Amino acid sequence: MKPGRGWPLGITIILGATVAANLVVMRIANDDPAFAVEPDYYRKAVQYDSTMAQQRANISLGWGIVTALDPIGDGTHTRLAVQLLDASRSPLPGARVAVMARFNARANDTLTAVLDEEAPGRYVTTLPIARPGEWEVRVDASHGSQHFSASTRVTAVLDVAVGRPVPGESAP
Repeated sequence: MKPGRGWPLGITIILGATVAANLVVMRIANDDPAFAVEPDYYRKAVQYDSTMAQQRANISLGWGIVTALDPIGDGTHTRLAVQLLDASRSPLPGARVAVMARFNARANDTLTAVLDEEAPGRYVTTLPIARPGEWEVRVDASHGSQHFSASTRVTAVLDVAVGRPVPGESAP
């Protein structure tokens, strides 16, 4: 090889190694269950005005929610309850309530459900929650032409009766 002809080959090798390293890093990042990207984040950014309008509507409605999660049993049927309250803090019956729940440590895995009304203003579902810890629950409720959305957090604990101790406690 003539002198001075090796540098294009060196640049090509360096660029090839950079591309290969980037592909490896992208694969690792996409396979990590703890890594999550907000779904439709671009659409949400473009619709920022409607998001702010919904927040103003939530405030003017004055509705509220109370979420509760039963202790985790076998990890297949954990009961989630949402109490929907009107502006006077009375139960709000007859609404359509849907939830999206995600475990904070594994935010890429989401659970969705439409809740059934168990009692006036109290809506329930069962979710396959098997991990104790902090869960984010996004609630979307409609009653007639009114729409309400909120986000809350609940802590899932293990059911001691199933034989798995609650973190921080000793087994019976």
